[in-house]
Amino acid sequence: MRSFIRSIVASYVLGSWVFIGCGCQESQQRAASKVPSGGALATVNFEQGEPLRYKMVSERQTQIDLAGGGEKGKKSAPQTMTEKLELVMVYTPVEVDPFGLSKIAVSCESAKVTRTSFSGRDAGKDAVESLPQLSYTLTLTPTGQVDDASQFEAVVRQLGDKAFAQVRPEAGRVKDADMINDFIALQQSLWLAIASMDKPSEGLTAGKMWQTLQLMPWPSPMRPFPTRLTTFTLDSIAADEQGARQAHFKTTYAISDKEVQNVPMPYEGSFQMRGLFGFLRNYRFESIDGGGTQVFDLDAGVLVRDEQKYTLHVGADFALPLGDSKPVLTVQQTLLIERLL
Repeated sequence: MRSFIRSIVASYVLGSWVFIGCGCQESQQRAASKVPSGGALATVNFEQGEPLRYKMVSERQTQIDLAGGGEKGKKSAPQTMTEKLELVMVYTPVEVDPFGLSKIAVSCESAKVTRTSFSGRDAGKDAVESLPQLSYTLTLTPTGQVDDASQFEAVVRQLGDKAFAQVRPEAGRVKDADMINDFIALQQSLWLAIASMDKPSEGLTAGKMWQTLQLMPWPSPMRPFPTRLTTFTLDSIAADEQGARQAHFKTTYAISDKEVQNVPMPYEGSFQMRGLFGFLRNYRFESIDGGGTQVFDLDAGVLVRDEQKYTLHVGADFALPLGDSKPVLTVQQTLLIERLL
């Protein structure tokens, strides 16, 4: 089964076709004749029962100047909040169909959040830290498109329920800070490069570019979710120390006003946000600076490493008018996904 799955060499998006070689010389020759000239084909491959383990990190530093966009000459001391989510996720193929859909059982080995608030105090337990108690199944196409994410969405809602503090009924619902959107963004990044590729049957050649929308993690819940337009550029294809072909991508970002579809909302009903974000409204995502790199193993059909770094410049309003003061936020964000052997 292992050699059978590894021999997948091509697939159209949504499973138009998949060409498979059986390992013998004659089959390899036939397979070579099907490969587009000059292009290396990319698919997401799974070996039934063999888990893939990934370290996932989302780290964010948010600096807010409460008078930054207000009256000239008016100064305030910026305040800073730091957040870091560290996950070890396991993806185990339970049903593999190289011609169609594969089912992947997803579990969390560990989840840790460290956070300092704007006041400098350590925060309490984050809802995402309960993720090791939960699990779900994804259904994927050979190019990494998610066909069924209903169980994932149910887990997101379960995490959202855990984000609310226990308060007096007369005080209403109060939501603690959480990194659920960071968890969502990391999961959606895992197979995004391959799943979003234009004309995958044409293969990869140096300089190939394509674009897709990505969710941007944000410390405060909002709808629609903030998004960025990500441009993938194939930089090179090179062999690693074991001789496996690896595609190296570069990514750049631009602010987008379009909404990423099928992003589950963790929370329902009305509530108040705890802390400073409870007093801010009308976020304006003005600019983004930064970029990233990704390495994808073409022979194994798995993501090796993905790192995204950017700085966001965001304007906001106070929930209640405070003169001419206009809060300005500067957010330094890092997202890292790395395969563990």
